[in-house]
Formats: sequence, structure tokens, C-alpha cells
Amino acid sequence: MNLTFLGTGPSTGIPKKECRDLTCQEARKKNSKSKRTRSSALLKANNFNLLIDCSPDFLQQVKQERIKKINYVIITHAHRDASGGIKKLNLWTKNKIIVCCQKQTIKKITSRYGGLNKLEFRAIKPYQKFKIKNMAITALPVKHYVLDEKNFPTLAYKFKNLIYCSDVIKIPAKSLKHFKNYPYLILDAAMYFNRQFISHLNTRQAIELAEKQKVKNLYLTQIGHSYPPYKIARKEIAKFVKAHKIKTKVFLAYDGLKIKL
Repeated sequence: MNLTFLGTGPSTGIPKKECRDLTCQEARKKNSKSKRTRSSALLKANNFNLLIDCSPDFLQQVKQERIKKINYVIITHAHRDASGGIKKLNLWTKNKIIVCCQKQTIKKITSRYGGLNKLEFRAIKPYQKFKIKNMAITALPVKHYVLDEKNFPTLAYKFKNLIYCSDVIKIPAKSLKHFKNYPYLILDAAMYFNRQFISHLNTRQAIELAEKQKVKNLYLTQIGHSYPPYKIARKEIAKFVKAHKIKTKVFLAYDGLKIKL
């Protein structure tokens, strides 16, 4: 099984329109790893493709990675950066696609976008173990948009050796126990080091969480505008890891990065 980071950016993407700071200038250069579309990933198994979140940048992402078919989709939550490409997906696909997410997420998406005739929505519940083909997945509730959790409940997804947790500020104890000693964790680190935000972790918090849970490999995603350009951020993260004797291997994800699981 292989995973491709289709997008690793925040809700606005990087570069921001008309922004001229160092990160956005760098992001406008050809093949820059500072350029980030909104966060999404593709899991490629032997006989199917599974999309994790469907961002407004969906068409750009599938074109970039030359993806011809999506078989299944799982959605973390109903915010537009995670689900705003659903209408585009429905128009793009030639085949029927099964979309799995929480009942409230389905309600939000279908009320926002009509005519999703090629998508079959299936509701999943918190802590439910479900299967897509022969792939076992567990839905792990996490805290993200604490101002309105009722309408925007959020999930992380646990696979055989990977947990995908792209939008989070706090992880309940019942969910957190699943993270212990996990081989791969893809985790929200939207804010840079000591920056704070009500609905996202920062770099330090993400690294310390992974280290405490003895995660083997941590990939930081949802990378926000507070980060410096990719090369600078990568060096500063490596310096932090060395200074604090972090045993978890820490990687700064970028659009197009592929990992073999």
C-alpha cells in the first residue's frame, strides 16, 4: 500500500493571493515544496484507490498526480477545505464512488451540494471498525472545531499501520490509546512552533504528542502560513528534534510526497 500527499496546506492553501511574504514568494517558484494545496491524501492499494478528504483543489491534485480513478472516499469533517471538492469529484468520476463519513458530515455536505448522483454516502459512527474491500479502518473521534462540534464532528482514521489525523486540537483518551507505538502518524501541525490557534496543533505540540505516544514515524501536514519556506522549516524542525532528543522520526510533508506503507 502506498500513500500520496495530494495536499498538505491549510484552508487557504499557499501561496495566498496577493501575499508577498517570503513563504508565498518561494511557493510561486516552479516545483517549490513551499507550494501547498489544501490537505488531502490518496491511499493506493492493490485493486483500488481511496481518497482521504476531497479538497476544493481536487481537480488540480488529481491532474498533478495523474490519477484516473477514485473508488472510495473517507471524509474527516465537513469544513470546506476537507469536503469542498465533492461536487467536482461527482462531475469528474465515471464510476460510482462510495463516500464514508459521520452522519452529521453527510448532512452538511449534501445540503451544501446538490445533485451528487455518482456518490453513495455511507454513515460511520465514532470508534466504528469498518472495511473497504479488505482494508480495515477504525474511525477515531478527535477535537477540532470546538466552537461547533455538533455540526462539525471530526475523525481521524486508523489503518493497519497508519493513522491519518489532519485536523485536531485535542485527542480524547479513548482515541489517543490507539496512537501508542504506531508505525506511521500523519498529524495536523498547522501552526509553526510556538504559534497558537483554537482548532489546530502547532509544530512543537505535534512532535511532542508523537514522541509521548512513541510513534515511529511522524509526518506533519496541514502546514499553515506561519511556517517559513520549506527548506528553512525542515532545518529548524531537524534542529528541534536533535536538541530535544526526539526518538520519533519527524518529516515535514509536502504536496506530491509518497510513502510506502
